[in-house]
Amino acid sequence: MKTLVLVLSLFIFAGCGSVISKNVVKEVDRNITIEMVQANPDQYIGKKVLWGGTVLGTENLEATTEVEVLESTLAFDDRPEDGASRGRFIIEAKKYLDPNIYKEDKRITIAGTINRVDVRKIGKMDYPYPVITPIEIKLSEKIEAYPYDYNQPYYPYYGPMSPYYPYNPYGPTYPYGGYPYRYPYPYYPYP
Repeated sequence: MKTLVLVLSLFIFAGCGSVISKNVVKEVDRNITIEMVQANPDQYIGKKVLWGGTVLGTENLEATTEVEVLESTLAFDDRPEDGASRGRFIIEAKKYLDPNIYKEDKRITIAGTINRVDVRKIGKMDYPYPVITPIEIKLSEKIEAYPYDYNQPYYPYYGPMSPYYPYNPYGPTYPYGGYPYRYPYPYYPYP
């Protein structure tokens, strides 16, 4: 029994790691934020960071590929979460990154080195973009919630589509299945 508990706990803790390699995660400074780099770029050039967010666009240049990212906070496994953003940054890869893979609205996590801060336009406003040279990049899909139809009766369902029909344990009073106390009296919608 102790062996089983040990094996299960190892599987659980093994699945709780980062999407980025452990040896790369050891080298990054998680305390450096976009605002810190924008405010004092010279202090952070050459530092390694772990940031993530949503891809806004990908552009292939002659020698590099630039991926513009809207930053967001990272979850426990270093995947980007929904939530407030602290700004934008650019990933400058020294190789070809396919725009069909690194496309808009994809979630991305990057471990990389801060290279410089470029001032570019967002609309008519100048915006300081931290530019990161990647060490490791991981893409992840946004996990959608299960689409549950809340108008359906609670389970166990004993209606006409149920494999247990017509054996309704609640009797003929509840022909549509569900627990009899789903709605408080007198708002029970069934006849």
